[in-house]
Amino acid sequence: MNNHFWAEIEAEHDELDGADPKDDIVRCICIDAWKTGEPEEQGEVIAKVILTKSGDVGVVYIDNVARINAYAQEVIQEVLMTIKTD
Repeated sequence: MNNHFWAEIEAEHDELDGADPKDDIVRCICIDAWKTGEPEEQGEVIAKVILTKSGDVGVVYIDNVARINAYAQEVIQEVLMTIKTD
């Protein structure tokens, strides 16, 4: 699999900003990707890293390529290492 499937991948926004505090999910970091990196290109969510109130962390893959793509996994692993401390 081409490690350059996406030109740019970021984990910049928390989908749960302003969410109901009674929900079990505390944080949901979206992993966004762009195929060309051009300014006019619309990015897509390829995965979400979720933290629950009990401290469990998981990854929901929206695009299955993210499971095996080295670049995507690098970004996801960075979020997994920091989601509890940010």
